[in-house]
Amino acid sequence: MRGKLILGTALALAIFGGTSVAQVPYTYFAGHAANSWYSIGGSCDSLTLTANYLYFISGDVNSSNLPARWTALPFQICAPMTFDHITFASGLASGEPRIRVYITGSRTGTDGRPEPDLNNVQVFADLGFNSVPPNGTIFETFRSYYGANLTAFDAMRSVPLGQSYTLSAGLYFAIIVGDEDFANAGPLDSYIALAMGAPGGPKLYYSPRGLGSASSGGTLVPGSWQRFRYNTSVAPFTCERSLNTDMQWRSGDPFANTPPWNGVPDRNRYHGPALYNGVLGFRNSQAGAGKVVGTAVTADAPSPSPPTNVEVIFYRPGTKQRVARFSMATAAGPNFPIDSPEVVAGVYDVVVRPIYSPSIFTVNCPTDICITNVTFSPDTHWLGVRLSNVNVTGTVDLGTVNLPNGDTNNDLVIDDADLLAVLFAFGGNDAAADLNGDGTVDDADLLIVLFNFGAAGEDGDEGCN
Repeated sequence: MRGKLILGTALALAIFGGTSVAQVPYTYFAGHAANSWYSIGGSCDSLTLTANYLYFISGDVNSSNLPARWTALPFQICAPMTFDHITFASGLASGEPRIRVYITGSRTGTDGRPEPDLNNVQVFADLGFNSVPPNGTIFETFRSYYGANLTAFDAMRSVPLGQSYTLSAGLYFAIIVGDEDFANAGPLDSYIALAMGAPGGPKLYYSPRGLGSASSGGTLVPGSWQRFRYNTSVAPFTCERSLNTDMQWRSGDPFANTPPWNGVPDRNRYHGPALYNGVLGFRNSQAGAGKVVGTAVTADAPSPSPPTNVEVIFYRPGTKQRVARFSMATAAGPNFPIDSPEVVAGVYDVVVRPIYSPSIFTVNCPTDICITNVTFSPDTHWLGVRLSNVNVTGTVDLGTVNLPNGDTNNDLVIDDADLLAVLFAFGGNDAAADLNGDGTVDDADLLIVLFNFGAAGEDGDEGCN
């Protein structure tokens, strides 16, 4: 089934690819499909590494090879939001399904965690057939956040809903489903695969096969909701792959003290920050539009520089309240072009920060080629920058945004610890302390730390506080 993913979208892109996107700005965008798995293959003396983007699958009850029937992607908005388009990435398995979206409120599940409330449907919309979407549908390709393939782009579609909706601040779930026989199969009996990357892992909920459903208040309700768990010890993927490896752990994650995420090596193998909520966007054609352009520069970097690319985040001023975050087009660096999609015109704090890749894998050779540990590249020296109170109306040129260099331990501040790291590594070739990538830790690296001493970076986290 996975081998058939993302069929049909290419056809639609070919047909509708010329649709203009001007003046349909994002009022919310949750990111890109950051979920990927890395497969280790070959033999111990000749290993291969393949990156595959993971598409969560809503499978029919009779599809024994699919992991779930109904998937629900959570998203949290911090202020009222008005929209008349919804954006998602569709990876269709086969046939010609009709696609529908439900936006529901949340309820507290039996485990005390929030889950989708199908008795509180805020928005229901028909998104049309796979290859015949409604008139006015916008097709775009966006750069994926992470992964080894620097030329990979996600096919996104923005579908007009035919009316405006307004959601108040709160936690919601998006359920995008499809079926070729919707009336007979039931509104949530999907038998296509939809690309709903959820880097937050456990914040993706699903209803497993075999537990059935019932009508509650006229709405079909799944038998139960469960949190999706990344665990490669579960068949059929018992080894040779690892998920979400380029999303580093943060101690503030709400699942930090919850099994299995508090174990090792699960902590850094299967789980990234729960605040990254995957692929979902909302646009408002009635709002004014703005965007930012410019160049991000990884100071003192070799060419090409270690970061894969950079991302741009639009926050409400003085907060971590994200309105949109976009990964920019790939460049070899040290100069990275900034050219964001349009957002609703307004005043934002604009954060420009590097995205690092790849991870470093340890495999259990010569016994087998299962992954035993994942660590991150030591080339994480550059800090993100926050540009405060930017009036994003029309096209705003941010100019050159210099990303400070000198963070040897990836704690997002350049301080005494970084100075000591360079001093202790002086004369050697420790990559973490070799800030200019010339192969030697020397006076040049020491000067970089001293020049940027005291600089603090942006972590990209999100929240309504």
